Amino acid sequence: MIDKEAMIKIDFTAKLTENVNPEDSQKIFDTTNEEIAKSENIYKKHKSYEPMLVVLGKNWIPLGLEEQLAQAKVGDDLTTLIEAKDAYGPKDPSKIKLVARREFQKININPSIGQRVTIGSQTGTVLSVTSSRVRMDYNHVLAGKDIEYTIKIHEEIKGDENKIKELIKRRIPGANLDSMDVNIEKEKVIVNIPEEARFYEFIQFAKSEVIKDISDIVPGYKSIEFREFFSIPT
Repeated sequence: MIDKEAMIKIDFTAKLTENVNPEDSQKIFDTTNEEIAKSENIYKKHKSYEPMLVVLGKNWIPLGLEEQLAQAKVGDDLTTLIEAKDAYGPKDPSKIKLVARREFQKININPSIGQRVTIGSQTGTVLSVTSSRVRMDYNHVLAGKDIEYTIKIHEEIKGDENKIKELIKRRIPGANLDSMDVNIEKEKVIVNIPEEARFYEFIQFAKSEVIKDISDIVPGYKSIEFREFFSIPT
């Protein structure tokens, strides 16, 4: 069995099931498989299609899915149905609200049904529009929906150095683990950032998120130092 706090890598495909609108039934909405993404017209150009990193117990994935993975082992292929209550929860009627049309005008948005809009600190889906008000649904887009997952568990990441590398890659998409050097000196972590990371637009934010991840998932270190190296053209 996989440890309840294990760091693992999985491939998955997720689809909606019958308790949704007929046109969405059996609709695949997310996958780590590039070919499936293209065939289902959900391919995203800047997304990395590769096994996904998951740390159990950290709420990175729905609770019901975590429970299924915790009962499996590396190498398993799973197909499991996660009911809405154990996925993204049931629809909460209190999160459906009326918003004055002028609030959208303030941010230069002409709302339309189905549009995802952020008003203030909340993001929701437009349900209906009148001349003066907009009906918004602030539930998670998958709330109230059962989800079927097809999963392949590839490996469990062990050892602090390997775990830290995977956490960095999670925050710096496309980073090459082979060019990343992590050194542990007692209570200090030294990370040599790969050269290509300088092109990452939010590298400083990514570093702060990596520090939080390491503190939470690979605890016991008092400091984390990032070093950047650049090749000199010849």
